[in-house]
Amino acid sequence: MSIFKRKEELNEIKKQLLERKQKKTVTLSDKVNDFINWYKLNMYDIPNGYGYCTEEELRFFIDKMVVWYELRFPDYEVNRIIPSINQEQTKVSNEMFNKNKYVNSQVGENSDVRILDWDEFYNTQAFIDSLPANEKELFAEPVYSPLVYVDYNHNVSHMHLDSNGYITRSEKMEFYTKGKIKDKDLEGLHITDALNLLEKKGICLPSENEIEPAINEVKLLTLRKSGMLDAVMYRIIERGGKKMGPRRALLFAKEFGRDLSVPMRYGIDLADPGLRNFLNTYVKMGGSKDSLCYVGYFNKTSDKERLNVVSIQDLLDTLHFTEEEDELHRKMLSTLSTYKDQKEKENKEEVNRLRLQRRLEKSKSRNNK
Repeated sequence: MSIFKRKEELNEIKKQLLERKQKKTVTLSDKVNDFINWYKLNMYDIPNGYGYCTEEELRFFIDKMVVWYELRFPDYEVNRIIPSINQEQTKVSNEMFNKNKYVNSQVGENSDVRILDWDEFYNTQAFIDSLPANEKELFAEPVYSPLVYVDYNHNVSHMHLDSNGYITRSEKMEFYTKGKIKDKDLEGLHITDALNLLEKKGICLPSENEIEPAINEVKLLTLRKSGMLDAVMYRIIERGGKKMGPRRALLFAKEFGRDLSVPMRYGIDLADPGLRNFLNTYVKMGGSKDSLCYVGYFNKTSDKERLNVVSIQDLLDTLHFTEEEDELHRKMLSTLSTYKDQKEKENKEEVNRLRLQRRLEKSKSRNNK
């Protein structure tokens, strides 16, 4: 790509980001586009072999991962895990391992295959392992370059790094720093700490140094993976609709360590009979009750429409208890009642014991006289 076309592309991206700020509600499609724009701004010079792909390829892969998760957790299974309404009788594990004609032709009725769970069978690692090499790279943990030179043009002072960025050996750093930093001072440090030490000692790095690019590359690859998973989560919500989309995304967020509040932010449908159960599931997973959510995101008629915002706690304060909560409440009241009766019994027994003790003491006193 020519410098002129690259400049045009950057200007267009900045224009889109500015327009985004003027919208009343940040839409799910906006969030995906923000990641794509970040990718185009930051990953242009990423080396080959690190899963670099075009915008179109990246969008296709995001949707591929969404479809995998939809196949792994169909609507009726999501509804079984986090109930809303109208539960289907279909069970995906039964369809895949008991009613599957191919399976039936290969194994007997009593085979252990029959008791497999589909979501465990079609697990994340199995999905990643089935991908072509360039897509598999998108999930790879970024590693640091094993050798970085302070000044690439002179090839003298350098550091050896392990895959996590810790300095295993430093060579000729005393030469470059004019004795301000010894090789042994750097060994064992993380490369980012070594950079801070160089700056603290007032040592300026040349523009052709390999330390800063090595740090930046790992940082960008880490952010790319995180951003890609978030984009998948947004698309799961968007494709799944107002009930199953946010529920499926909550399962995804829990499994992949994403922000649990995101599915809730877009998943509040006051007409959902299972809303309180959905909220309780989120809280049980460790979600904050202070998280703010849009009310009726899927019912909006325009991207510019301003939606009401409510906290999880406010919703819990206004929605009726679920049957599970009612049962827990009854058990709690029963326990408190039993505790109260037990304490009253113990207090009565203590009072009787003290009365008896006083009578015995009075009787003993009269006898002594």
